[in-house]
Amino acid sequence: MSVTLRGPQADEMPALQALEAAARQRYITWPDLAFIADRPPIALERLGTGMVWVADLNGNAAGFILLQPQDNQLYIANISVVPEAIGQGIGAALLNQAQADARALGLGALTLTTFKVPPWNGPWFRRHGYTQMPAERIGPTLHATVERQAITVDPATREVLWRPVS
Repeated sequence: MSVTLRGPQADEMPALQALEAAARQRYITWPDLAFIADRPPIALERLGTGMVWVADLNGNAAGFILLQPQDNQLYIANISVVPEAIGQGIGAALLNQAQADARALGLGALTLTTFKVPPWNGPWFRRHGYTQMPAERIGPTLHATVERQAITVDPATREVLWRPVS
C-alpha cells in the first residue's frame, strides 16, 4: 500500500464529490442515520472554501479532508474515505496532516462536529485523541455551524470535538 497526500487537481472536485457520496453509504446500516446516505454530495463551493488534502492510494483518490481556519482553530469540515480503503490508515494520515497544518498556521486546535455514533464518527475521532470541546471554547463561527446543523439533524445525536495542537 502506498498512500501519499497531495492537493486536489483542478478537474478533480467532481470526483471528490463522488468519493464523499460513496463514503456516506455506510450510514445505510444505521437506521436512525440512514437518511445521511441519501443527501446530495458535498457542494463544489464547499470544497473551494478551505484547504483540501487528497489521499492518493496507488494512483487513485481514496480519501480527502476539507479544513477551514476559523476562530483561531482549524475546523475539519469533512473527512471521507472510499469504502474499499477503510482500515488502511488513510483517515489517520489525513488527521495527521490536519494537525501539521494547524501547527504551521499557528492555530490552537483542531475542531469538528460529528455524530456520537456510529463507530466511524465520534468513537473514531476519540481513538485519535479528540475529546469533547468545552462549551466556553466554541467560537462564534463553530457555534453558527452547530446551530445550522441543528436545523436538519437532531442535536442530541451530535457532538463537538477538539484536539489542541501540540
